[in-house]
Amino acid sequence: MRDALLAEPSLSGSLRAPSPEPLLAPLAHAALSPIEAEGLDLILEGFLLHHGRPRYLDIDDAGQRVLAGDYCYATGLVRVAAAGDLFVIEALSALIAVSAELVARERRDLLEPAWRATVAAIVGSANGARARREDFLTATAGLGAGEDGEPLLTLAATLGPTPGLKEALTA
Repeated sequence: MRDALLAEPSLSGSLRAPSPEPLLAPLAHAALSPIEAEGLDLILEGFLLHHGRPRYLDIDDAGQRVLAGDYCYATGLVRVAAAGDLFVIEALSALIAVSAELVARERRDLLEPAWRATVAAIVGSANGARARREDFLTATAGLGAGEDGEPLLTLAATLGPTPGLKEALTA
């Protein structure tokens, strides 16, 4: 992750030291290669740059944070796209949109389940669990319709522990 951010000269001077441990990549190792899985943490950093407190980068200027967030989103999606699974890109696109909507609706309490459910759906999809794909798409569509998030919580519960994710998303 650090190397991906060092590769962009405009970001390299903003890296925090020491770098935190990845939160999502370890959970997706069964579904994605290490480089592809690292893309999940880049996408998370992009979200945190736009809507929270980034973990890897220390940028005060709001405009620079938006640009850095866009870079992280794009770089993360490119890495994950290397897996060649269109569902993974669809899931991550839905996650980015749903997460922004949750922030706008002041429902940050559902951010952690949304991110966990997405990783669970990606891992389940790689293991042939077509039902997880459908569950995920139903759960995220329901959030857009104003549901309470119960389907999302159910899917999120199928993923192992995610230490530090809740703190990262609520900071």
